[in-house]
Amino acid sequence: MKSGITTKFINKYLLPFRSIIFENDEEYQRFLENRKNQNQKKHKQPETLNVKSDLDKQYLGDIQLFRFRFRHSHKKKILYIHGGYNVFQPSAFHWRFMDKLTLSTLNEVVLPIYPKAPEYHIDDTFKAIRQVYEQLLTESNHEDIVIMGDGTGGSLALSFVQQLEAEGRPLPNKLYLFSPLLDATLSNEAITEELASKDVIVDKQGVRRILTEWSGDETLQDKRVSPINGNLNHLPPIYMFGGSREIYLPDMARFAHILEDASRPIHFYEYKRMVNAFPLLPIRESHKVVKQIVNTINQ
Repeated sequence: MKSGITTKFINKYLLPFRSIIFENDEEYQRFLENRKNQNQKKHKQPETLNVKSDLDKQYLGDIQLFRFRFRHSHKKKILYIHGGYNVFQPSAFHWRFMDKLTLSTLNEVVLPIYPKAPEYHIDDTFKAIRQVYEQLLTESNHEDIVIMGDGTGGSLALSFVQQLEAEGRPLPNKLYLFSPLLDATLSNEAITEELASKDVIVDKQGVRRILTEWSGDETLQDKRVSPINGNLNHLPPIYMFGGSREIYLPDMARFAHILEDASRPIHFYEYKRMVNAFPLLPIRESHKVVKQIVNTINQ
C-alpha cells in the first residue's frame, strides 16, 4: 500500500480515537479523565470484528485475559503486550493482528488487559504482566513462550524480560518488538524535525507527557521506562520491526548497534515508508511481517 493511502487510512480509522496531541493543559486533563473512565470499563471484543480463532475470555484475579487459539493449540504461547502509550486499551487493529498471529503461527496468543494510566502506574502494570507470565509458566515450559509487543507495549515487553533476567527467572524463548519505544526521552539527535513531520501517528511531546504520568516517581530515563538504558546482556533472541517514517526508528537503530557490537542475537527489519506499528495495519507489509514471524518463531 502506498504511503499516501496509508496516511489517509490512519487519519480516518486510527488518529480520531488514539491521538496524543493536546492544544493545552485543559485538553490534556480532559483526555486523562476520559481515559480513566474508559479504562474502568470491561474491555470487549470490537463489534465490527469477526474473530476466526477460538476465543476464550478469562480473568486472572482482576486482569482480563483474552486467549486466541486455533484447533485447541495450548502448548506454545505468545504473550502479547499491546501498545497504546500505557493509557489506551487495545484497538481493533490489535484484535485483528492477534487473530492473524494465532491462525498463522498455531500458537496460543494471550492478550492481557493490564492496568493503565492515569489510575494506575508503572508498578501496577509490571505486577500484572508478571502475574500473567507466571501463570503461563504453570501451563508451558518457558522455552515454549514468546513475548511480543508494539510501541510502548514493546517497551514493556523488553523491560519485563530485563527484570526477569536480573532476578534469574526463566526467560521466554524469543522477543518480538514492533516499533518499540526504547527511550522515552526521545532525545536522540537523529530524531529530526524532518523525521517528526513524517511520523503521522506518534507525537514526541504527547509521549513524554503521558509516560511521565504513568511512570509516577520514576524518571523517563529509568531503565524500566526506557529499557535501552537497562542491561542488554543475556537476553533471548530479539526480532525487531520498524518503519522509516517513525520517530522511534533512530533508537531502534541504536539499540540494534549496541546488541550487534556485543555479539548479542538481534534481527532488525527496517521497512521503508512504513509508520509506527505498521504490522498491525491491514496492508501488504503486515503480511510480510507475519511470514517472517512464522519462519522464525519455532527455530
